[in-house]
Amino acid sequence: MNWKHIISSGTGTGAILAIFILLVFVLSELDPGSFAGLCGGFLALSALSAIIINKISNIMEWPEVNLKILIPIGFFTSVIPLLGPIFGLPNTNPITLATVVALGAVGGAFWSLPFAGWNYWKNREKED
Repeated sequence: MNWKHIISSGTGTGAILAIFILLVFVLSELDPGSFAGLCGGFLALSALSAIIINKISNIMEWPEVNLKILIPIGFFTSVIPLLGPIFGLPNTNPITLATVVALGAVGGAFWSLPFAGWNYWKNREKED
């Protein structure tokens, strides 16, 4: 596993997470009931999207990115770049929904940068 795999897996996790959030909370209009319910739902969807990306990596025989990395990326992505746009969606037009998925992918890539940097730095020290 190198830093490129971490960033691409984080991007996929963010995109799948955005799709799940749109399906569960926006299109089905499910009310989480409380802030704790919302955070719990986001955490569950983050874990589910991380597991899906992990399984896709296994099936395609790509290097596996650890769930200890993907689940925090998913949770941070659900909180920072997705929480605001989800509450402020003006409509459910396809272009609006695609924009939210793109925000999820960009957020996943952004939140994977610290993990990718750490992995790059750690592997660089081993080569020296």
